[in-house]
Amino acid sequence: MEKLKVMHVVTTDKLSGAEKVVLDIESNLDKERFSPFALCKGGDLKCLYENAGIKTYVADLSSLNPREIRKFKAYLKESSIDILHAHDVKASIAAKIASRGLEIPVISHMHSSYPWLEGMSPLKYIDAFYRDSYKLSIACSDMVKEHYIKYNNKISKDKIKVLNNSFNFNELKDKSIIPKEEMRHKLNIKNDTYVFGFLGRLLDIKGVDLLINSFNKICKEIPESMLVIVGDGPERERLEAMVKDYGLEKKVLLEGYQKDVYSYLNMFDTFILPSKLEGLPMAVLEAMAMKIPVISTPVAGVKNLIQDNFNGIILKVRDEKSLYEAMTKIYYLKDERNIMVENAYKHLFENYNIDIYINNLQDIYENIV
Repeated sequence: MEKLKVMHVVTTDKLSGAEKVVLDIESNLDKERFSPFALCKGGDLKCLYENAGIKTYVADLSSLNPREIRKFKAYLKESSIDILHAHDVKASIAAKIASRGLEIPVISHMHSSYPWLEGMSPLKYIDAFYRDSYKLSIACSDMVKEHYIKYNNKISKDKIKVLNNSFNFNELKDKSIIPKEEMRHKLNIKNDTYVFGFLGRLLDIKGVDLLINSFNKICKEIPESMLVIVGDGPERERLEAMVKDYGLEKKVLLEGYQKDVYSYLNMFDTFILPSKLEGLPMAVLEAMAMKIPVISTPVAGVKNLIQDNFNGIILKVRDEKSLYEAMTKIYYLKDERNIMVENAYKHLFENYNIDIYINNLQDIYENIV
């Protein structure tokens, strides 16, 4: 039996949540049964995929440019791709258009409870037009599935499946992680400083402005604390202005996009995700795997991942008082923090291990061709 050629499609050039999912999937597929391909915008992501042994085609599909889609179609035909697995909406639409006439099944993978589904965005109607034509839609959590069904009446319930994001524990063994003290020295942070951290794209829905507001109060109560924000995005300038207005330039570090996220996570004392909307954030899984205490809103898959006060702390969405109280609580719960992180690691290992995820996905691939 010939190997199935599976091509994953993203519209970006940097490693973030969905792009990390692609890397984990393609790196762990059974190479006796599958040949991994990927499409991305180029940049660091292309190098990362190619270094992992993934045949990578470069195209910019972010604007659904017809010329780029035609070139993509020619590549699909030339390479005899068997399955297209597209991540997020624009990648899915581009994959569907490019696959016309080639009889290549398209899987559309949804990584978030997209806020535009609730409004009148043109993207909502374009997505609705194509949604039921995909061979299968995958949601990264039950809540993402429910959100999609609620706001998109064009999707058939029997054509959407939940696959919770997973974590590749073997990856931690292979990573060269900078020791905590060394990383802090690099950033001029004292070893006895309590570091609250955020990792992710700087978007409005991530709630980083709320985190800065809360930290402005926290650092008055806990002077030996700092906030480190890792990531980039359209909100960065506004967040930098907030930090300046509060006079927190020496207490809040905005580090921008970083390739080595594990070394940053490793120096955090607590990871915080104050998002309004998410799917199942990879950053939360990564923090739990590294035994970093997690504070998060109960967005989408986090509801099933974190049990409040058992393996993390749950806070209310867009509630500054709740966030302030959670940050204060985690700081003073010194003994309980250790118990929380052990509970979190155990739950993650037993329920979100990549081996289970890959086996389920490989079955899907073989059943749809």
